[in-house]
Amino acid sequence: MLLNGKWKLYFYDASKVSISSPDDKKLKEQSNVDCTVPGNIELDLSSGGILPKDLFKGMNIKQAEIYETYDWWYEKRFEIENLKNFDDLILRFKGVDCFADYFLNGIFLGSSENMFIENEFDITDKVIIGKENTLYVHIKSPVISAAKENIDPLELLGSSHKTALSQVTRKAPHSYGWDIMPRALSAGIWRDVLIENKKKFGFEDVYFGVLSVNNESAKAVMVFNTRLPEDQIFSKRKIRIFGKSKDYTIDHTEEVFSSAGKIIFNLNAKSLWWPKGYGEPVLYDLSVEVFDSQDNILFSQKFRQGFRKAELIRSETVEPGGKFEIRINDVKIYAIGSNWVPLDVYHSRDKEKYKKAIELACDIGCNILRCWGGNVYEDDEFFSLCDEKGIMVWQDFAMACHFYPQSDNFAGKIRNEVISVAKKLRNHASLILWCGDNEVDSLCGMKDFKPSINAVTREVIPKELIRIDPLRSYLPSSPFVSDKAAELGAEFAPEAHLWGVRDYYKSDFYKYSKAYFVSETGYHGCPSEKSIRKFIDEDYVWPYTDNEQWNLHSTDQRNSPHRVKLMEKQIMQIFGKVPDNLSEYSLASQISQAEADKYFIERMRARTQETGGIIWWNLLDGWPQMSDAVVDYYFEKKLAYFYIKRSSRPVLPIIGEMAQWGYPVIISNCSKFEKTVLIEIIDADTDNIVFSKTVNSAPNSSVNIGRIDCYRSQKGMFIIKYTVDKKSYINTYLYGTPEYDLNEYIKWMKKADDIENSL
Repeated sequence: MLLNGKWKLYFYDASKVSISSPDDKKLKEQSNVDCTVPGNIELDLSSGGILPKDLFKGMNIKQAEIYETYDWWYEKRFEIENLKNFDDLILRFKGVDCFADYFLNGIFLGSSENMFIENEFDITDKVIIGKENTLYVHIKSPVISAAKENIDPLELLGSSHKTALSQVTRKAPHSYGWDIMPRALSAGIWRDVLIENKKKFGFEDVYFGVLSVNNESAKAVMVFNTRLPEDQIFSKRKIRIFGKSKDYTIDHTEEVFSSAGKIIFNLNAKSLWWPKGYGEPVLYDLSVEVFDSQDNILFSQKFRQGFRKAELIRSETVEPGGKFEIRINDVKIYAIGSNWVPLDVYHSRDKEKYKKAIELACDIGCNILRCWGGNVYEDDEFFSLCDEKGIMVWQDFAMACHFYPQSDNFAGKIRNEVISVAKKLRNHASLILWCGDNEVDSLCGMKDFKPSINAVTREVIPKELIRIDPLRSYLPSSPFVSDKAAELGAEFAPEAHLWGVRDYYKSDFYKYSKAYFVSETGYHGCPSEKSIRKFIDEDYVWPYTDNEQWNLHSTDQRNSPHRVKLMEKQIMQIFGKVPDNLSEYSLASQISQAEADKYFIERMRARTQETGGIIWWNLLDGWPQMSDAVVDYYFEKKLAYFYIKRSSRPVLPIIGEMAQWGYPVIISNCSKFEKTVLIEIIDADTDNIVFSKTVNSAPNSSVNIGRIDCYRSQKGMFIIKYTVDKKSYINTYLYGTPEYDLNEYIKWMKKADDIENSL
């Protein structure tokens, strides 16, 4: 029974008013609005006319900051009709942000302090069947609640006064303000609320995995724990695992003699789940049935399940023979994909965007999404879509860019979070890696601490994961910095977040990185004029200089112009001048971003054997802004989207950097299949064919297949036409060095588009 929909919301400034019980007469004297669950308080205040209708227009979002010290009381009245054959009634909240007390019919049910964890309350003897029930959820100010916690100097070394409380509060880190998101310390019941009938007998836990793989078969395992009548706990039973996919069937029955255990069964090696480009993401509609000794069915449970073996192979440092690579079913998978950042400032709106966002990820060529640690954990629907599409998921735990408390109290919070999140998500085939946090190892290095001092990611998290999800790899931090790498220097870490000073995208910082794997890198790109006019007030649309609205949407609530100027400088870097109108400015910025992102991907792919992949930053904005995203908040695609799509195809001809009087031509094959490739390269300025060849490309390889003669003084664009599996594509390469003429570039770009559209 869903309790979503219309609720009543009472609110007041908790620094001036104190209410701790729904029976307090002061509660009904407070301001109130009708509200929606799932929801966020800002959206309800906006719908009620208290906050602006469009919270993302101009400077409007800053008006919500006054509510950071407010408390919120959600009220819901509901009836449960007469029930037959029910056991225990469980009230489940899938997401409440953040510090909350719960009351049903005046009875206190319990408290929560973590927006990421689902909370359950047994209401069997508290709910009134056939009559009206009243449910209250009291959500407290995160600022006031967190201020009661102790924060040690270690944590404060990496913080500002605006973000100091984020370390002790289990809210999405980005909500305190980030370079990609505004400060928005929201509150709300942001995921579903429901009442479930929990049967006395059934599965407590079911865990699937793959133990080993060979060319013919795979050995899979199901670990189970059941709730059974006491007289049947040690009696003989049968468990049947039955599943069908498009082409394969699983049918395995085994006798069991206790309430918990494991069952090992065989799979056809061809029926395993594979990421995009490496095979089919095979999924089974699976049922697990439990029979008593008389072959009567006791209970069953259904799953949508894929089977694969997943490993992260990594070395401590950049070293001869070192690695940082993902292997699925014992095959190296070259990872090409995007960082997955918040879909919205207000997370109650995330779910409605899942399908469209995953369609974009598939279309652009992602075989991996890294769920960044400054975000929330996405819901099952997100992972189910990734299961179906063959997209691997790297999941950070929700910690980012701060030292986190090393106290027993905080360790307990994280321990509960790991158990809750891992148990919820661990049976998704797409989830291939857990990661402790985002950039905390790097922060340790900057502060001259050894990364291994962080007991949260070195001890607390792995201790729980090895217990409840033992068949999935774990990485302590991203980028992972071993103590040895920290001593040698950041450039010796096997995995990198390549940001630097964000100057010319072919500068030495990018060009000479030794990392085997790049898990963050990106470049600014201005949204289209059409989108900008949606979120910037007319009087502030142009010019962008000394413009508080451009600054806020860059994202900075301190009115710093840093990122606005960065975008301008990146345009200047490639074209030598900055356009004086918004339309051309936007295009020039998008060209700069597109060429940069393309270069970042192809630089790694030119060394396919030696590297493990690249996860660029990022696919989609969570609010309207000037950013590194290649699709803006309104789902308008920037030019970089189309360039990345070209650069992410499994088999790709690449032109490398100038050396020895010319440009090397390279074939990168990021798949497990040998391919024949027909290549023809045209100079966009002269229409001359400067290279043509037919080659065989080996799996997971990059090979130099020739050279285009050229002088360093020349500038232009090569258009690469190629055919793989009877399908034709193009790629491009901007040769020479800045500055380029914007009008010339547009001419070359249109010629490339015309060729692509004619194929």
